Amino acid sequence: MGQVSLGGFRREVTNFFGATVFPATPEFLALYNLDSTIYGNFDVSTQKNLDDTVRMEGVDFSYKQALTFLPPWARGVQVFANASAQRLLGDSTAAFSGFISRSGSWGLSLTRPKWNARVNWNYRGRQRNAPVTGVGIEPGTFNYSGKRLYVDVLGEYYIWKQVGLFINLRNVTDATEDTEILGPSTPAHAQFRQRIDYASLWTIGVKGTF
Repeated sequence: MGQVSLGGFRREVTNFFGATVFPATPEFLALYNLDSTIYGNFDVSTQKNLDDTVRMEGVDFSYKQALTFLPPWARGVQVFANASAQRLLGDSTAAFSGFISRSGSWGLSLTRPKWNARVNWNYRGRQRNAPVTGVGIEPGTFNYSGKRLYVDVLGEYYIWKQVGLFINLRNVTDATEDTEILGPSTPAHAQFRQRIDYASLWTIGVKGTF
């Protein structure tokens, strides 16, 4: 028997923070007891409450199924999948740091009396991080963590009842962590900023229970 769940949500956030940049004025500097002769030529980067409402909409999906209809030699197979999709409606400058519009994971496993194996996929869409502000930078420009797909392979084999071998292969496709800067008018070729390659991590060993 499989398990399926599907849910939607809508949430409204009023007066959420947005970033703003403006030249320092004598009135603003006096508010913080700053000398205008020293700081008068600087720009101020701060936050303000948005005038309009920001609304978040989305849907979540989850599925899990043990494939009991398979022939005896293939029994023990199980699959799962879950996904989330959401979007922001409102002022594009709203500072939703860490916002991810698309994410999901799926995988399959096979279990036997003496061994088991699993393959998991984990997808994360582009993640919006801190805003980028300054002179000449258009509103709605943010740092982003690029989209990526991780694939993990895990397995166990029991030599005896209390002693077994295990293998954990993390990120077997060697997915990288990219950083991007993106604004409303940033062309695709100018979005990439840097790349971190953590490579694949393989762990193989013996475990036991005594």
